[in-house]
Amino acid sequence: MLIPLLFMGDVVGRLFREFAVTLAVTIVISAVVSLTLTPMMCARILRHNPEEQQTRFYRASERVFKSMIDFYGRTLRVVLRYQGITLLVALATLVLTIVLYIVIPKGFFPVQDTGVIQGISQAPQDISFKAMAANQQQLVNEILQDGAVESVSSFIGADGINTTLNSGRISINLKPLKQRSPKSISASDVIRRLQNNISVTGMHLYMQPVQDITVDDRVSRTQYQYTLEDPDTDELNEWTDKFVAQLKKLPELEDVATDQQTGGRAVSLIIDRVTASRLGIAPTTIDNTLYDAFGQRLISTLYTQLNQYHVVLETAPQWQQDPANLRDLYIQSSASSGASGAGAVTSFSSSASASAGSNALTSSVKYTPSSGVVTAPARVLAGTTSTQGTSSASGGTTAGTTPNTTTSSVGASAIPLSAFTHATTTTEALSINHQGQFPSVTVSFNLADNTSLGTAIEDIDKAADQLHFPASLQSSFQGTAAAFKNSLSNEALLILAALVTVYIVLGVLYESFIHPVTILSTLPSAGVGALLALMIFRQDLSVVAIIGIILLIGIVKKNGIMMVDFALEGEREHGKNSTDAIFDACLLRFRPIMMTTMAALLAGLPLALGTGLGSELRRPLGIAMVGGLLLSQALTLYTTPVIYIFFDRIAQRFSGSRPSAKAAAEHAGTSTPRAEETRL
Repeated sequence: MLIPLLFMGDVVGRLFREFAVTLAVTIVISAVVSLTLTPMMCARILRHNPEEQQTRFYRASERVFKSMIDFYGRTLRVVLRYQGITLLVALATLVLTIVLYIVIPKGFFPVQDTGVIQGISQAPQDISFKAMAANQQQLVNEILQDGAVESVSSFIGADGINTTLNSGRISINLKPLKQRSPKSISASDVIRRLQNNISVTGMHLYMQPVQDITVDDRVSRTQYQYTLEDPDTDELNEWTDKFVAQLKKLPELEDVATDQQTGGRAVSLIIDRVTASRLGIAPTTIDNTLYDAFGQRLISTLYTQLNQYHVVLETAPQWQQDPANLRDLYIQSSASSGASGAGAVTSFSSSASASAGSNALTSSVKYTPSSGVVTAPARVLAGTTSTQGTSSASGGTTAGTTPNTTTSSVGASAIPLSAFTHATTTTEALSINHQGQFPSVTVSFNLADNTSLGTAIEDIDKAADQLHFPASLQSSFQGTAAAFKNSLSNEALLILAALVTVYIVLGVLYESFIHPVTILSTLPSAGVGALLALMIFRQDLSVVAIIGIILLIGIVKKNGIMMVDFALEGEREHGKNSTDAIFDACLLRFRPIMMTTMAALLAGLPLALGTGLGSELRRPLGIAMVGGLLLSQALTLYTTPVIYIFFDRIAQRFSGSRPSAKAAAEHAGTSTPRAEETRL
C-alpha cells in the first residue's frame, strides 16, 4: 500500500518519498525479525503455566476475553442467518465511501500554528519614505496591543523582497498557547482579530501563519496565489481589475490582494528637441544630468588602509521632494557661447566617472589621491547664491544674484532645464513583474473560516470561466494551490495500482482468484470511518489525512487476511464447509485481531488528541486512523465472514469443486477442539 507514496509526483512526492521508503524498510526488517528472532525467543523464554498458578490479573483478563469471544460468537451466528442483509450493508458501505470522498472538503496541508505570523503592509502608492516609516511604526504599536502578541519585527524600504517603497514586512511572534488571551487562541483567529482592530489610515496589513512545510516559490501578501500573464500590459491591468473584483465577491475567500501597482506618481519631462538642439544640448546630456541629480550615481571609490568609501553623487535631499525644483537644474551646453576670460570652459572631461557624461554636475567633481579631498561641484542645487560670473541662458547678461542657484566662471554655457522642457505629472506602475518572458500579475488570497482549498479553487475556476479571458491572457494557480491540484491528478490511479498489486500478491498466496476480493472488501469500511471522522471534526481530506488512510488500509486488510487464511486451511485440510470454516476462523483470530487493532488505535490517539505548536499537521492522520479503525473493526468482524461465504459459493458454482473425500473422512474421524478454548 506504499505505492501511492513512493510514486507520488510533484513536490508532494518529494516530501513524502523518504517517509514511504523508511516505512517500507521498517516493515521488511520487522518481517525478518518476526520470522527469525521471535521464534527463537519464544522457544527460550515462553513457558506454560497452569491457570491456577497464574496471577489474579491474568485470570480476570482471561475471563474478560472469554466473555468477549462468547458474545462475538453469539452475534456472529445471528449475522450468518441474515447474510442477504449483511451483503447489502457491505454494498452500502462501498457506495457511502464513494459519496463521502466526493463531498468531503479537500485540502493540501493543514494550516499550522507555529507561533509566527508573516505580514506584508501596503500603503498608498504615492507615499514618501518618511510617511511610510511613521505609518509602519503606528501599525506595529497597534499590533503589540493584542493580548496574543509577544514581539514584532518590522522592515521597510525597497530590497529583494519589497520591490516598492510602499510595502513593508512584519514578523509577529505569538505568545505560547497557554499565555495567549483568550487562552489557546489559534494563529488564524489572531489574524482575523488583528484585521478587525488595526485602523491605520491608508495602511492595509496582509497576514498569513508561517508554516513548517511550504512549497511556495514566491513571496505574496497572502497564502495562495493565482497568476495572470499577458504580453499586453494594458490588457493585463484591465482584466486583473475585473478578476480581483470578481474574487472579492466570493464568500470563500478573504484578503484578496494583488501585486499590481499602477498608481504611482510620475513626472514626465517633455523635451523641446528643436530648442535643445539650437542650444547645443543632446538628449544624452539631459539623461546624464538627471541621473547625476536624482539617480545616486557612484562616481568614485576612496581607498584607505583599512576601508573603502563610495562617493555617491546626488542633489541635497530637500531638492528631491518637489518636481518644481527641476526648473533650478542647469544643463551643460556643448556649444560655445562666447564666454571669455581665464575661467571660460568650452569642453569638459569626466575625471571621476567616465559614464557621467559632460554635464554641469559631474564635470567639476575632482578627487586628489594625495590629499584625499573631494572638491565640490561647481553648480549644484543648493540654497546659496553667488555674484561671481554671469548667466547667459538667453544670450544676454544679468548682473546680481540668482536665487537658489550657484554660478561660476563656466556659467556662460549652463542652460536652465526649464528653457527647453516642461514637466507633467502622470501615473505609472511602480513595478512590472514577469513570469517567464511576459508581464504578469499575481493575485493572492486567504481562505475564509471553515473553507477548504478544493472548494476555493473550484470557485475561482468558475469565476475565471465567467469572465471569458482573451486568448492572449494566460492564467494558472501557483505555489501551494498549484501543488494541490497536481497532487490530486494521479492519486486515484496510484491507489488503484496499489490495490491491483495487493490483489495479485494475495491471489498467488491463496491460489485463488476470488478470495483476494474478500480481503479487499474490508477496505470500504475503513474509508467510511476515516472520512466520517474527518468530517465530524471539521478536517479537510488533506495529504496528511490521505497518508493516514493508506496506513489504515494496511492495518484493516490484515484482519481479512487472518480470517481468510484460517478459513481456507479449515476447508482444505479438514474438509469443512465455508460457513463452519469461516466461523471457526473468526473465533480463533478474534484475539489477535483485537490486539493489533487496539495497538494501532492507541498509537493514533496521541496524534488525534495532541495539542501544542504544529499539532494541526499531525491531527488529520490520527483522526483518520482512529475513526477508520473504530468503524472498520465493528463492520469487518461481521461483513467479512458473510462476504467470504458468498464468494466461496460463487467459486464452487463456477469450478464445481468440493472438499475432498479424504479430507472429509479425516474431518469425520477427528475432533477439532472448540475455537473458544484455543489459547494463542
